[in-house]
Amino acid sequence: MTKPYDKNKIGKFVGWGGEHFVYEYGDKEVIKFSVHVWLSGKSAVEKKKKDYEIGKKYFDKYLIPIKILTWDNGKKAVEIQEKIKCRFLKSQDLKNEKVKEQFDDIAERHHRMVTDVGVPFDLFGREGLLKIGQPKKISNILITPTKELVLIDFTLLELKPKIREWPLWLIIQWAKGRQRKLFAEFSKSEA
Repeated sequence: MTKPYDKNKIGKFVGWGGEHFVYEYGDKEVIKFSVHVWLSGKSAVEKKKKDYEIGKKYFDKYLIPIKILTWDNGKKAVEIQEKIKCRFLKSQDLKNEKVKEQFDDIAERHHRMVTDVGVPFDLFGREGLLKIGQPKKISNILITPTKELVLIDFTLLELKPKIREWPLWLIIQWAKGRQRKLFAEFSKSEA
């Protein structure tokens, strides 16, 4: 079975989040392998595509463009996106007026999306939700050296689970409540 990406371009391991393992892909891109896609196949690929379309509708200004490459009749997929210099957004970054303005815009767009769609997206990621390290941080909103905010991942916190997805569904339910609390704390802290 031919895969739509070049295995020879896969380089060193960059990191992992709650759902993805990320590797360098050539000199200018990264490739992301999804645990959810590996676990659930076609339904996870379709969710990934749908989530990304919603992300583009509400957050196009901030979203790093993603190429979703599928194969095996849509049962498998990888994501490829530009490799950028960035780090997690920290609560203390909100002291910068430019950063605070962008953060407030993302928060407003998120509120509008939740009102329209009825579901939040995963703002905090694994590191943010688990409060790994201090200060508080959001690991799905990154900040570049020029103080631009970008969204590296766009996953709605929603899942209609198959049997093997119930553990993931439980994590999503926990993440929704945790994110509401942390978002309020993050917005108030150090601003």
